[in-house]
Formats: sequence, structure tokens, C-alpha cells
Amino acid sequence: MKVASVEWQKNEWKRIDKPKILVRKIKKYLEKAIEGQVGIIVFPGFTGCFFQQLSYPDTSIRSLIVEADSGKYIEQIKELSQNYKIAICPGSYWQKEKNNIYHESTLIINGEVQLKQRQIYLARWEKELGFSRGTKIEFKKIKDWNIALIISTDIFYPQVSRMAALKGADIVLSPVGFTGEKNRALQVSGMWQEVQQNQFFAVESGFNGFLGEQSFWGESVIHAPLEMTEERDGYLERSSEQQSLIINELDNKKRRKAISKFDVLSKLNREFYQQMKMFRGR
Repeated sequence: MKVASVEWQKNEWKRIDKPKILVRKIKKYLEKAIEGQVGIIVFPGFTGCFFQQLSYPDTSIRSLIVEADSGKYIEQIKELSQNYKIAICPGSYWQKEKNNIYHESTLIINGEVQLKQRQIYLARWEKELGFSRGTKIEFKKIKDWNIALIISTDIFYPQVSRMAALKGADIVLSPVGFTGEKNRALQVSGMWQEVQQNQFFAVESGFNGFLGEQSFWGESVIHAPLEMTEERDGYLERSSEQQSLIINELDNKKRRKAISKFDVLSKLNREFYQQMKMFRGR
């Protein structure tokens, strides 16, 4: 399967000042992905939040989350997915449910939500704003591929990736965005590390933009186990701040061959993991 990851720089985000302009930009990248015969595309973390911000311009994050309704954004993506035969992870967005506000992501195919994931571990600034946490890792089998979503801060909590791996994830889709100064070592300590410890593929898409007073950064990367990559560095493709769309072919037969040489998960005490709340009922 071919996968794609989008990366936009801050100067591109600054030129987007209306929701319809953002949707047109998303459409442009879908067209490029279709030309490349891509099966799954991942947009940057917080893309849906940015859409929400454009709907309420000049609003602080604290005020914006009061209007945390992802409905308009998701409906736009559903409509696009019916016209472009490609699985779309539209980044992430904020969603209010009763009195709780969640950071979510989803996978949409042919106008339908096939997979939804709520962020399980919150960043400090999210805690200060009163966000609520998800409680489990979701999972979906699509065209013989087992797919999970791991978003934002969750990439730094190894138990989340390990749960996805033990449930059989072949591909993890990971829309992200990091606050503070750009630090490549920080990003490597997230999804890159989790791929090597769990031996799934991962498609990571980084947000380089602004939400209210908060600035974000992130590189877009397609990860694989070290043994599968040309330079033995774990990167099938990376934007390196030079590309806005990266594409690569994921070969599950090669991944399984790499795992057969050194199967990390075979050494685990699975009974121990079954005691963890998010594994119950599996």
C-alpha cells in the first residue's frame, strides 16, 4: 500500500485566512496523492483545530474550545472522500461531548468515519485548558491492514504504542504538533522510537502553524523498522522541511521478514499487559 504524509510550513498556514481556503488546499493535496496512487493520506495534527479557529478568527484557544464542534470540518472531509477514493486522516480536531472537550482524530473512507481516536495523555497546556482524556486505543482492519491512530502527546507514552502493537497494528497513523522551540531529538523520542520498539509502520504528519497564542512545529515522516530502510535509520521517507507531500510504498511482507529476524513482541509477558484497563475485553 502507498501512503502519504502532508507537511506545510508556517508561511503557508499564514496565507490561509478562511475555512474554504483550507478545504481547497486539502483538496489540492488529495489530487496529488491520487496521482501518486496513494491509499492512505495523513494531514498534520491540529488541522481540524485550525479550521475551527478560522471559523472564529481572533479568538484565544481558551475561548475557541468553548465552540469545539468538529462537525463542519468532518463533513467537508467526508464530502471530499466521496470524490477521491482514498482513506483520509484529516489531522486532529477538538470535539465537545456533554461537558467534556477531547482532542480527536479519525480515518474517513468513502464519506464514512471508519476509525476514531481520542488523545489519552494530555500536554500541560491542554490540562490547564481543561481537556478530557480518552481511555482506550481504537483499532480497525481495512483492506487486510490493521490500522491504529496515535495522536499528539500520546506518541511519548510507550504503553499506547505497545497496546496498538499487541492488538496487531500494521500501520499507525500519527498526526502531531509540538510546542516550544524546534527540537528534532524530541520528535525522534516519540514515534520513531515507538516504531523501532514495536515494529509497525507509522505515518507521522507534523503541524507547523499557530492556534491562538500557541505556536507548533513538526516534521512529516514515514517510519519503518530499521532493517527495512535503505540507510538502516528507520526512515522510509521524510520531508526534511523540503517537501510538502511525501509518499512511500509500505510492504508488509518485508516488514514481517524483518520481524522474523528479531521479534520484539515475542519476548513480552502478554498476561501482564492483559491486566491493563485498555486491553480488557479484547
